[in-house]
Amino acid sequence: MKKIFLFAAAALMSTAMFAQLQVATFEDVTLPGTDTVLHLTETANIQSGSFAFMQDVQDYGSYGVYYFGNIVSNKTGNTYDFYADSDKSASGGAYEGNNFVVWTMSYYGDDVITLQDAAVVPGFYINNTAWVVDAILNGDGMSEGAFGETDWFKLTVSGSLNGTAVNTQVEFYLAQGTSYISDWTYVDLSTLGEVDEISFSLSSTKSNGGGMTTPAYFCIDNFGAANSGSAISNTKAAEKAVKAVRNGQVVIIRGDKTFNVLGAEL
Repeated sequence: MKKIFLFAAAALMSTAMFAQLQVATFEDVTLPGTDTVLHLTETANIQSGSFAFMQDVQDYGSYGVYYFGNIVSNKTGNTYDFYADSDKSASGGAYEGNNFVVWTMSYYGDDVITLQDAAVVPGFYINNTAWVVDAILNGDGMSEGAFGETDWFKLTVSGSLNGTAVNTQVEFYLAQGTSYISDWTYVDLSTLGEVDEISFSLSSTKSNGGGMTTPAYFCIDNFGAANSGSAISNTKAAEKAVKAVRNGQVVIIRGDKTFNVLGAEL
């Protein structure tokens, strides 16, 4: 009887934990006007639901102030003509409501999402930006040509708990070949397990000597939401790859497979 009681109590605690996870819709964030974005005056968190979204603010003096990480936008257009259009989604506007986040990589690492309390995050809705779509279709101006059949643009989602990285990542392709995400699409994060911090990285086949040339941007809405019925597209859990030495040879191990440093499976 005692064991049954403890099991039931644990189930109730787990249910309560999920019930307390409030979706970040960004509708609780006040923007300075319509068709605009929220730029903070210094690096800080933007709170929405149960989550804090870091925005990194860097003052480069005569070169201006630059904003990285999580930028809340309510812009509704979906055309890209110049840099001021970088805060637009590919479909124009949010998944629901008016506000959404445009994420862009910070060179200082200040672009994470933290939870008020550790929890399993169901997922979120993602979209490309208008700038990324323009780069896919017309080229990015720094590498050769538009996307071809062998090109791709990928998001990798990582999580940590109490400062330790969890051993699973989620990969999502924002573009594969000439196909790309152009509307809000659900990404399942539940395979990360319980986390208190989430971070992103982007990679692409388009690059030059300075690194990736595809614009390092994507859009976020309803972070922490369950899937409302939209198809989960191009999402998979991926075990982290680790380096090891076997028989005097450096190898890469991912899950139950082993590869040499050139990527060939052993």
